[in-house]
Amino acid sequence: MSECVLSPSYPLRVVTGTVMASIDRIAIEERGIAGLFLMERAGEGVTEGLISSYPPEILHQTAILCGKGNNGGDGFVVARRLAERGFQPHVALIGKGEALKGDARTNFHFAQGLNIPITECENSSDLSAFFSQSPARLLVDALLGTGAKGAPRGLIAEAIDSVNQRARSCAIASVDIPSGVEADTARVEGDAVFADVVYTMGLPKVGHLLPPGLDYCRRLVTLDIGFPKDLIENADSTAELLTASQIGAWLPRRKLSAHKGTEGHLAILAGSRGMTGAALLCAKAALTMGAGLVTTACPESLLPIYAGGVWEMMTIPAPETPEGVLAEEAFESVFSNGARFSAVVTGPGMSRHAPAMNLVRKIVREVEAPVLIDGDGLFALTKEELTERKSPWVITPHPGEMARLCGVTSKEIQSDRWGYARRLTLNPNGVVVLKGPKTVVSCSGCPLFINPAGNPAMASGGMGDVLAGVIGALLARGLTPLHAACVGVYLHGLAADLLVERSGLETVLAGQVSSNLQQAIHHVREERCRDENVFKTG
Repeated sequence: MSECVLSPSYPLRVVTGTVMASIDRIAIEERGIAGLFLMERAGEGVTEGLISSYPPEILHQTAILCGKGNNGGDGFVVARRLAERGFQPHVALIGKGEALKGDARTNFHFAQGLNIPITECENSSDLSAFFSQSPARLLVDALLGTGAKGAPRGLIAEAIDSVNQRARSCAIASVDIPSGVEADTARVEGDAVFADVVYTMGLPKVGHLLPPGLDYCRRLVTLDIGFPKDLIENADSTAELLTASQIGAWLPRRKLSAHKGTEGHLAILAGSRGMTGAALLCAKAALTMGAGLVTTACPESLLPIYAGGVWEMMTIPAPETPEGVLAEEAFESVFSNGARFSAVVTGPGMSRHAPAMNLVRKIVREVEAPVLIDGDGLFALTKEELTERKSPWVITPHPGEMARLCGVTSKEIQSDRWGYARRLTLNPNGVVVLKGPKTVVSCSGCPLFINPAGNPAMASGGMGDVLAGVIGALLARGLTPLHAACVGVYLHGLAADLLVERSGLETVLAGQVSSNLQQAIHHVREERCRDENVFKTG
């Protein structure tokens, strides 16, 4: 499972490698912090992370691959710190030690002083000899840092390939960023290290969180190595990683006087013949998430399925079409007679028949309570209709649905996920939740929030229906659309992470995630009580 341990003392802004280099330069040149001190703290942080993650029998067989820059210097510190703890690391330097400069050269000599075996690799034969003579179960990649751009070349490229060839038999840890991934853009133009864990300094980088770079970083650990707090807190960034501390602060606690009437009443208009599961998953998740009351409108012929599917919810049998789809007239059945709902979820499993699409448009135009639109409901709307809505709204598209709203292809959405999420939230009333690995939450006037929770085991049907119910419940309980979206995506992903961590499952079902939401809430509460930020990054 993937775990990211963070300092609780600053927000986790997502920066480019260029911005991080500027922070490093200012810390050294203007604030008087020695570069050697920062390198020492970086190596110490990586070492402590390795020792806490791997048993001694693996740590005793550690091979560290160092480049000629400061990333390699961090690697020499790791070697020295492991040796001081009684382990026997072996080091490969790509190049000659006499070519090293500055702090990297200093730490190379420190490592030599401890008689740590260092192989200076000047050609392919040297590299092959290192791997054959130093069988390893843990490989530490300290080849290229966050300043590297373009495709790795020469012996560095060979070293990356050699590391990846051993992925089945070795754990792989990268220092700062997997070598071959560009920190500024997440581009991978040649070979790159597939890291099981990445220990990054100060702040997470763009290259860790956008495709294709994120595919090379299965586990992210952000280390506080002593950069001035103000430089970190005010770093030039348009995005932040959500943390357990934030989620715990935004997640409401029930008052001692709470009853079902104080915890919100959510209306759900979802499902159709053959797609009843979407509505039931949505309703069950909303109830599990703490909505006091949930009422689900269903095509009247399907009432027995709905009523028997989730006992705790109420139902409204509503007019339907011959195809078993909610008709436009369902609006009056749900919202007439003075019905007052705290929030509305519409769209999951509704089908794209014209009557259902007309119903969604009518809800968006006329309902003043916060409305979440998901799934099929997104096909009823244009970007203009969304931005014209005066009351709060949340949409939860996957890349294909987002592509239709923006008039582009899914590939274009994935190539600029953050940019497209921003383009749909010029309306201050709206929040966009662009689903996928590292889900993006966007709201006008706010930084982008990136969800670190969740994992590939969630790639199964119904997950979006559960998420819609989770966010809908939080809207009904009175959270702002932004906070409801952020808390919802985090807990949804964390519930799946805890399942995988506990059981080792390779696939989790939407219903399992829904049933584990309360465990995710408990986890966040515990972490906040300990004043730690520990979260899953999938």
